[in-house]
Amino acid sequence: MGSSDQKIRFSVPYITGREMDYLAEVVQTRQFAGNGPFTQKAQALIEGKFGIPKVLLTHSCTAALEMSALLLGIGPGDEVIMPSYTFCSTASAFARTGAKIVFCDIDPKTMMVDVEDMAARISSRTKALVPIHYGGLSCDIDRIVKLAADKGLTLVEDAAQGFDASWNDKSLGTFGRLGCISFHETKNLHAGLCGALYLNDDDADFQDRAIRVWERGTNRQAVLRGVVDKYTWTDLGSSFYPTELQAAFLLAQLEAMTANKAERQTLRQHYETGLRPLAEQGAFNLPAIPQGLDSNYHACFVVFNSVDDCERVRLALKAEDIAAYIGYVPLHTSPMGLALGNRAGDLPKTEDYAPRVLRLPFHNEMTPRDVDRITGYIRAIFA
Repeated sequence: MGSSDQKIRFSVPYITGREMDYLAEVVQTRQFAGNGPFTQKAQALIEGKFGIPKVLLTHSCTAALEMSALLLGIGPGDEVIMPSYTFCSTASAFARTGAKIVFCDIDPKTMMVDVEDMAARISSRTKALVPIHYGGLSCDIDRIVKLAADKGLTLVEDAAQGFDASWNDKSLGTFGRLGCISFHETKNLHAGLCGALYLNDDDADFQDRAIRVWERGTNRQAVLRGVVDKYTWTDLGSSFYPTELQAAFLLAQLEAMTANKAERQTLRQHYETGLRPLAEQGAFNLPAIPQGLDSNYHACFVVFNSVDDCERVRLALKAEDIAAYIGYVPLHTSPMGLALGNRAGDLPKTEDYAPRVLRLPFHNEMTPRDVDRITGYIRAIFA
């Protein structure tokens, strides 16, 4: 980890030092297009590490979500329930099929889905539940699993921020039938822009169809295996997988996941030490890492008591050349959300608390000294 006495950036992409070696291998072998040896190595590493029946690398988490919508046959007349406090890809992946997105409220203590509100919005048209794991924390996933089972609904986890985090020794992204992961450069581990789809259903037919969808809707893999002799269009699909250059870069990152996580844990502990006393005094809510959660330490975020407090801290940090950002604008109040028929006032808790969330800088180039500098400024503001 490096350090700076001046500017502290919000996010800096992680580098292990081995990426160039693997990229050179791709250039030497001249197999660039994707689904080659590095893709297969990266998929096998994730499958073995987390006990997943099948992993498919994708060019983004957005692609993993879009694949999920195709695999589940979601379309016009169907409803998909998710929190409004999430990134736009969660909704657009399902909305573009013609399905109706039903947004639910959040629990202000976690900024993740309010399970009771999600349950109340289930109708005869509901096809899937899509909870979000935020900031390396877990939503109330046990209750959501039970809710989906009780109602006969499919669970798709948006675990974009949840790679290498687990709840009660079970990896985030493996609780639902499908799990969607991001390896965007803002995530702990990345390939610039990349993702993965966890196929937690070990049904062979389901996995075979997923591979066809992943392969542009063709039977290419069956041709390569010699099972059939004609390469043809068999399913609706798209070009969902990354290039071998991305997969090679990602493999170097995955091989360093233990060291990456240990560095981030140290930073998160310094944030905890610096901010927990103020949280206990009621200055703001600092969501804790609960017992049972093995976090990946993706983020540190604070939920202030008012928008004014949040903006005061953000501007004070900005004046010290420290980049901190407000969390998501609720999707239901965004221009696209309003165009889909949602209205301001629909989700009062989300609308009340979203503008109070401040994401603090968090990346592996930071040092504990950087974190202590940030928390010192915040303590001074409230003093």
